[in-house]
Amino acid sequence: MAQNQEEAPQKSSKMKLIIFLVVGLVVLGGGGFAAYLFFFKKEPPAEATDHASPHAQHAPAVAQPVMYQMDPFLVNLSDPGGKRYLKLTMQLSMENTAAQTDLQNRMVVVRDSVIMMLSGKTFEEISSPAGKMALKREIMAKVNKTLTQGQVKEIFFTEFLVQ
Repeated sequence: MAQNQEEAPQKSSKMKLIIFLVVGLVVLGGGGFAAYLFFFKKEPPAEATDHASPHAQHAPAVAQPVMYQMDPFLVNLSDPGGKRYLKLTMQLSMENTAAQTDLQNRMVVVRDSVIMMLSGKTFEEISSPAGKMALKREIMAKVNKTLTQGQVKEIFFTEFLVQ
């Protein structure tokens, strides 16, 4: 009989521990879910909120960049012996369509300045990732200097071959 009396308090203490653990998990789970909703849930799209409130302010439309595919450049590099050449194809992200039209009208000047700049480069200058980034910045500066109706925002190399 003494053994049955000891088992009863052990069972009730184990049951209390299980209840506390379950309650603790529920509280932590609810807190985690509330934190997710508060901090990580994305806002509904602007179109959904515009219909709900007729007096909602409209955010200015973000201008989509205009992409322009350049014809490939093929130049001899300025390496000793002149045995290496660079084939470069790139796409330009322009501010607007006026910049694209301006670029098309000035294409002869743009291509000439880019070819002259590329042909003065050595393999060592353009072979590293840092060299390619510097080359992008230099090309962008050359092109933007020529344009009057907008600017190039970014340059993407779509083909870069040195042989």
